[in-house]
Amino acid sequence: MNPKIAMNLAPPNAAHRRGMNRRAFLRAGGVAIALPFLEGLPSRSAWAADSSPVFSLYIVAACGVVGKSFFPDETGQLTTDGLAAMTDKATHVLAPHAPNLLFLRGINFPMGGPSNCGHAQGLCQALTARPAQGGGRTAASSGVSADVVVAQLVNEGGAEPLTLYAGNRKNGYIAERISFKGGGSGQVRSADDNPYTLYSKLVGLAGSGGKSGGSGGQVAEELIRSRKSANDFVREELNSLMRMSALSSADKQRLQQHFDAIRDAEVTMGEMAGACSQAGLSTSELEALEGGFAFKTDGMIEDVAKLHLELVALAFACNFNRVATLQHGDGTDQTKYAVPSNEKLGWPFHHLSHRVQSDAASGSNPTAEQAHAEIDVLRMQTLLHGLDQFKARGLFDKSIILWTNHVADGPSHSFRNVPTIIAGSGGGYLKQGAFIDAGDVTNNRLFNGLIAAAVRDKAEWTENFGEGKGSGPIDDMLA
Repeated sequence: MNPKIAMNLAPPNAAHRRGMNRRAFLRAGGVAIALPFLEGLPSRSAWAADSSPVFSLYIVAACGVVGKSFFPDETGQLTTDGLAAMTDKATHVLAPHAPNLLFLRGINFPMGGPSNCGHAQGLCQALTARPAQGGGRTAASSGVSADVVVAQLVNEGGAEPLTLYAGNRKNGYIAERISFKGGGSGQVRSADDNPYTLYSKLVGLAGSGGKSGGSGGQVAEELIRSRKSANDFVREELNSLMRMSALSSADKQRLQQHFDAIRDAEVTMGEMAGACSQAGLSTSELEALEGGFAFKTDGMIEDVAKLHLELVALAFACNFNRVATLQHGDGTDQTKYAVPSNEKLGWPFHHLSHRVQSDAASGSNPTAEQAHAEIDVLRMQTLLHGLDQFKARGLFDKSIILWTNHVADGPSHSFRNVPTIIAGSGGGYLKQGAFIDAGDVTNNRLFNGLIAAAVRDKAEWTENFGEGKGSGPIDDMLA
């Protein structure tokens, strides 16, 4: 017998002569083949499970959009060519993924309108579907956010979701305010603004060449390097076991089926390993942030958001976490975008969204409105970058990517008809390739559908999330 391979069977006493110890296994160095269980397979492998998990990313942007220049004019089917032709609409940028998109209008927040500070109150409602408490720097939610609910149901051990921030977190007027813990009143969850924080946690999981990191001994390393099956390393012992006269034909059939199952699992795990790699990451930009970073208001926000999106896609592909949020912008975003229409004005985004050079008043400057529309295009380009990452890692059909805003538009701070985009079908649960009218409903119904899509493999979602008119999901958003 090969000294590196041992067949650990039951002791030859009277109690065990008639069969194998059900905890027996074949071992080849660092590779263990359980008999008849698959105890040696990594417990964190999502693709080795009975059904693929559903991953959820919730993105909340700041300062609204220019409504007339954002979505198509009419509801209906979304096609790549059709959306690409609408160059006067910011969402035309997303045309490459049109078949995987669902646009929604007619989504409202629970509060009828801002009663203090619409920016802060909108953030607090965006993922909780509950009225906000207070306003400004002290604004809070009156309940738990959807990301926390989903994470408790789909993450291993109920681990908390990833919470990320792109914006001037240290000096911004309203920083993170979208992810809330439960309790009588929602407690805001701290967000990571430096992408390197998450990168440092993931770099040990993902290999540079498309293989998962880590090692399991010399034989395990050889297994990874040569792409052999674990069965190949114990083939001699397996054949010897199959020839044992003590095994019935039924036992031998079960044993062969067991090893066939290992081979099938390795195929799916290999597919996962290809997605769980550093390929596609902006590694030089991420490593430059190791010592921290000073946020600049010159448009750096989009670069930070893109890095966060790259890392979320990697985290999902490695099954590091199945839920994440990204707040894209401070509540009163001071970023100065170098878009053509802002060259002479030189206003921060918040002022452009108000159409006047003020953090409080609202105006009607047409140049500011055009600059805002150009920023909407930039933000859709950032979203496109994230969607490209999800597609490259084979995550589209396994994911739900929600993009929304904390207000419908800047001048009014309205909580009615808040722009909403969903990418990915959530495992075939959600409609795709369409622009629908949700019917003037509150966003609790939106999240009832999204939560059901995310957790249906764990439990049927029968609760009513948040507060608002009606219950259950929006019928037209379902596949």
